[in-house]
Amino acid sequence: MKAGRRHVSLLFLALSLALASGALFGGCSGAGVAENTGAGDIPVYAYTVEASYPHDPDNFTQGLCLVDGVLYEGTGLWGSSRLIKSGFPSGEPLASLSLAPEHFGEGVTVMGDEVFQLTYTSHLCFVYDRDDLGLKRTFTYPTEGWGLSHDGSSLIMSDGTSYIHYLDPLTGEETRRVQVSNGDGPVANLNELEYVDGVLYANIWKTDLIAAVDPETGKVTAWIDLAGLNPEPDRLVDPYVLNGIAWDPENGHLLVTGKCWPYLFRISLHDPSRPQETNEERK
Repeated sequence: MKAGRRHVSLLFLALSLALASGALFGGCSGAGVAENTGAGDIPVYAYTVEASYPHDPDNFTQGLCLVDGVLYEGTGLWGSSRLIKSGFPSGEPLASLSLAPEHFGEGVTVMGDEVFQLTYTSHLCFVYDRDDLGLKRTFTYPTEGWGLSHDGSSLIMSDGTSYIHYLDPLTGEETRRVQVSNGDGPVANLNELEYVDGVLYANIWKTDLIAAVDPETGKVTAWIDLAGLNPEPDRLVDPYVLNGIAWDPENGHLLVTGKCWPYLFRISLHDPSRPQETNEERK
């Protein structure tokens, strides 16, 4: 068994049990686990950095997606928003494009042979050919665009509020919306998204937290505490916050980074209340 595979299988088992039980946790309004989550029943997972990779510090990361060994990254800022396609883990540049200066790039996802890229306030989604990033079409949506993922049939979008929106990938029409909540009520500031095996992971803007969400009910089923991951905490302050989640199926780990961070991290997750497996036990 490959290192980390059993580790992550146990994680998903725990998340599945949380989904089934409907366990809820405390509030999420500040920037620390003790402050945000209280003393409820939802697990708070810690992390181990399994590997780090160079990340362009000019990339104001708004979206991240890994498919078939290719990393797709959407960046933001007015006048410098881009879509970047590179090999992973080599970092070999494969293709890139720049958005017009009036568009602030946001979340990205790959669905089938297409790449989708949101914009912040233009209410416009660009749809590109996955191979050459040629523009195929666009569609509009009424809210701001923040994070983006998909469940195989629908796009799943955040808009900086507590809602996730399910969109038709052909027309952009909203088919339903779900409010994300915990024991204290709605969880706002949902940012970058990644859907993995029935769990929706969401960066909570300007915090060290990722929420694991049941995408059907919107209930938070676990927290991931990434405190201490910022490689340069004295320099990388707001707006250069944690943002960007991708799934690495080869290793069964999450990939995470931040806006203009110099590294992309591959992390495994563990319940800090339980003994960690050694590398030998995880093989």
